[in-house]
Amino acid sequence: MKQTLSVLLLSILFGAGALAQAPTKAPARVLTPAEQRQKDKIDREVQRERQIRAEWLQKQREYEAKQAEKERQRAAKKAGKPIDPPVPAAAPTTSQPSTIAPVPAVIEPTRKEKREKRKKDDASAPANTPVVDPGTPPAPSSEAPVVTPRPERVKRERKPKPVSLEPVVVEGNRETSVVRPGREFLPKGHLFDPILLDPLEAQTYGSLLPGYWTEGKKYKGSIVPFAFGFAKPFYRRSTDATHAEEWVLDLASFTQFEAYHDDVADKARRQIMNTDYKISIIYNIRRGENNYRFRVYHISSHLGDDYIYRNKITAPSPNSVNYEQLDATYSRMVNNWRLYGGLGVVLRKSEERKPMSAQLGAFYKRPSDHAARLVGGVDIKFWQQTDFRPGIHGGIGVELGRTQNNLTFLLEGYSGFRPYSQFEQQQTSWIGVGLYLNPF
Repeated sequence: MKQTLSVLLLSILFGAGALAQAPTKAPARVLTPAEQRQKDKIDREVQRERQIRAEWLQKQREYEAKQAEKERQRAAKKAGKPIDPPVPAAAPTTSQPSTIAPVPAVIEPTRKEKREKRKKDDASAPANTPVVDPGTPPAPSSEAPVVTPRPERVKRERKPKPVSLEPVVVEGNRETSVVRPGREFLPKGHLFDPILLDPLEAQTYGSLLPGYWTEGKKYKGSIVPFAFGFAKPFYRRSTDATHAEEWVLDLASFTQFEAYHDDVADKARRQIMNTDYKISIIYNIRRGENNYRFRVYHISSHLGDDYIYRNKITAPSPNSVNYEQLDATYSRMVNNWRLYGGLGVVLRKSEERKPMSAQLGAFYKRPSDHAARLVGGVDIKFWQQTDFRPGIHGGIGVELGRTQNNLTFLLEGYSGFRPYSQFEQQQTSWIGVGLYLNPF
């Protein structure tokens, strides 16, 4: 009985010890929705990274295969062997492996190994192997599909307008200025160049006249005429080298300053004597060597306040220099001389201004590639208003530049009726220097 109890007691003790030593397994914890979303996001990122690595490794394999194929074709060309068509690369599998095996590094063979391999290939090649010209492309394989080249697109070209290719040379600047056939807005150059020596031509110039006489009496000081003007064609139509027409707008203001010493105040003074304003609409025509200008313009003259105050003018004076005129002028180049002449009629009542006027002149300029050239000429104008007494303006000097807008320096002189201001009945003469420019 005692033995049975001892055995039972020992069994109980051994069973309790085994239960104490057995590991206890904790129950699995259920993830919250936020933790589950975070876990799914991490799994997607890992899967995307594996996919990117797989694609990168696939591209690396394709690149190495292409380089190996190029090297094989290059070696075959050097050895004169036929070039086999390249083996198409295996398409990448869509399934993503759970683990990616590392790609072994490609060991490039040495030159010696390449040379031995080439010798073995030459020795093993059959004698009747056809020699392939390196410049001839390889014949397509029967298994490879034949790709038909896509035809190139032909660009449609617009047909040019049927115009004469012979340029129209502009008068006065034959070596630099040409007129393109067709229609042009705001063209360059002129069909009828402005008359440089005309005191009332729309151009930009400035003169210094230290010698100035009025009715035989020398002025004690200097007269400085200044003008700012331009003649700009805004529409031109030409058909060939001998037929062209254009419309021109010209604007100008002519101002005369007087510089003298005031003995009363014992100081030098510079004051405005007079300003004339002019606006014109011109129609120019070219027919071969003949050039015609048809012009209508308005001009008005205004005395300066300083001049009125200095000369104590207190009553209005008759001003016949406020009129409109229509004139026509002809011009032609003869042996580097520009010869011109024209007639005009005033569009006012004869009581306000006598109607007739005339102009003629000549100007020399020889075309040259040099930066400077000799120029000179004379301009003569007649007005019925001044009893047809001629106003003669002459000058000689140098033209600088190779463009259409050259600078001209002149030693100039004038004798005749006063070309500026309302005092045109006065007999005036001067001598001085001038700088002339046509801005357009």
